Amino acid sequence: NEEQGFTLIEMLIVILVMTIVASFGFINIKPLWTTVKKHLFINQLQVDLYYAQTYAITKQTNVYVQFYERANRYMMTDNQHQHLIVDRKLPENVDMLSEGTFSSYTINPDGNVTNFGTIYFRAGEEQVKLVVNIGRGRFYVQE
Repeated sequence: NEEQGFTLIEMLIVILVMTIVASFGFINIKPLWTTVKKHLFINQLQVDLYYAQTYAITKQTNVYVQFYERANRYMMTDNQHQHLIVDRKLPENVDMLSEGTFSSYTINPDGNVTNFGTIYFRAGEEQVKLVVNIGRGRFYVQE
């Protein structure tokens, strides 16, 4: 028999090397997953705020945007809080901080806002800042 095969030792060495190489990939997944969750939160917050502004303009009603630090959520309602537009709990890795300058504002039927200020969030180890500008309801999220 001239068949050449691998010995048990050679196979174990190959499996060991493959396990070590594969473990490096799993080590880097956790920070990547945290970053993805932070970006998903930011995108969802922006979509909700744009939706509230569009809702106020199209329905010609006031929309009340409220941030609840202790409950770690935000809500958007219209008509003196009679109709719930958005009620969103923040993801588990995102916390609202008490360092902000306001906790609620109103979007008028023309899209303008009544209050302006900053709200801070902690997403993982990073701080995220929501800034609402006075006037035309413009806002931005800064990482």
